[in-house]
Amino acid sequence: MATPIDLDTNVQWRRATYVGVVGRTKEALQDPKHLVFPQVFHDTLVGKGCASCIHPSGLKEGEPAIFFFVQDIPEMKTKVRFTLIRKFMLGHPKMELMRNFFESLQFIGSWQLGLLDGRHLLIQLTMEEDYARLFAKQSVMIVGSSMKILKWTPDFDHSKDPPVVPIWFKFLGLPLHQFKLNALFNISSVIGMPLKVDTPTYNKVRPALARIFIERDITLPEMKRI
Repeated sequence: MATPIDLDTNVQWRRATYVGVVGRTKEALQDPKHLVFPQVFHDTLVGKGCASCIHPSGLKEGEPAIFFFVQDIPEMKTKVRFTLIRKFMLGHPKMELMRNFFESLQFIGSWQLGLLDGRHLLIQLTMEEDYARLFAKQSVMIVGSSMKILKWTPDFDHSKDPPVVPIWFKFLGLPLHQFKLNALFNISSVIGMPLKVDTPTYNKVRPALARIFIERDITLPEMKRI
């Protein structure tokens, strides 16, 4: 039987997440010695040789272009998949105040802040639990400044809010044996990226329905049945 969640300490953020159930490979920390281009890159570039880090160049519509292999793109996106945007309505507070605020959230993993412009703050997280917890807030107040939480995407446009948002979905009439977390997350993955379940669902005390927090593109057609 699953251990009940402690509501007072909000332990459910450390339990019942998609990655925690399905599993993922643990990424090794970057070695500071390799934070600059390796010598092989320079040698290959000068010698016009071939190496895995060199991609073909050419022209596109008459302008210089670099071409990346299709298989490289998913890996590049994976490195920054737990990244969010903080949009301030009237400009951001001082960076020191913002760092203090995020320090107070006591994230499980590491995190990093960066300014995109006067109204958009980028925060890169390394743990899905932290990502789900912060994305769920949707809006936050920092020293009197209102901050909206948005999902970062490779084609993020500062002038538009991205259509991907976290939403609570209800699943009615599930048989009791499908209240196992791996079953719930696999079912909900048809709708979008499952982030977490609520406490009654985790503790199996409300078998009439399951509630799952799912990241979904709201421009997609409504899904009424799975």
